[in-house]
Amino acid sequence: MNTLLWIATGLYAASLPLTIMAARGSRQDLERLSRILLFAGFALHSLLLGLRALQTGYAPMMGRYETVIFFGWSLALLNLVLIGRYGFRQAEYLTVPLIVLAMGFAAFSDSRVMPLPPILQSVWFEVHVVTSFFAYALFTLAAAAGTLWLWQARSGRQVPALPGEVIYRATLWGFVFFSLSMVLGAVWGYLAWGAYWRWEAKSAASLMLWFFFAGVLHSRYSRRWRGRPAAVLAVIGLAVVLFTYLGVGIFLENSHRM
Repeated sequence: MNTLLWIATGLYAASLPLTIMAARGSRQDLERLSRILLFAGFALHSLLLGLRALQTGYAPMMGRYETVIFFGWSLALLNLVLIGRYGFRQAEYLTVPLIVLAMGFAAFSDSRVMPLPPILQSVWFEVHVVTSFFAYALFTLAAAAGTLWLWQARSGRQVPALPGEVIYRATLWGFVFFSLSMVLGAVWGYLAWGAYWRWEAKSAASLMLWFFFAGVLHSRYSRRWRGRPAAVLAVIGLAVVLFTYLGVGIFLENSHRM
């Protein structure tokens, strides 16, 4: 499986310079080739997840190795949706490096197959994880669009409307998915521990993340919080996401296995 992981990572990495060169030189042939490499990387990435599920006998969402791969897959999928819906390739300047980093991080993580604890043998756990990682990926897309907005504004160029639209839509749908994830997590928590909520590090960080993006969406009602402030908040949001997902698990004790 590591072979598939490295090949998929290489295809993702190879697509990025072609995307950049295509944008700078208006080269349609390079743009098509970069898209082919991106789709090929995603196909192998999907195959990797499928084989892992067959190997373990459960959805590959337990432990850092599996969740990092799934996060990269979610980000790649939504990136392809963004390309198909808007033809927006510049977001890849941030998303593709993050996918490559996620895959590289997984390659050096413990990939041993562990038996699934009874507490995690629940469809509520699976949908809770799926919705949370799609939310993480959507917030990452918003950060990518925010970074592009700030870079274009700093260079003195007129910022097109599309990055701002992507920031808003990705944040909105990310918030919807994350809210759903928290509800599903509460149901799973009740079935697993007999309580809808436990005050531990992961839960507290998740609540902080929810309030942060609730505030970001609320700020959109004020005109002075649009444009640059919205882009800055989207970038800060990525740091909050990374802390919630990785930082808590690395630095703090918690009952989650991600």
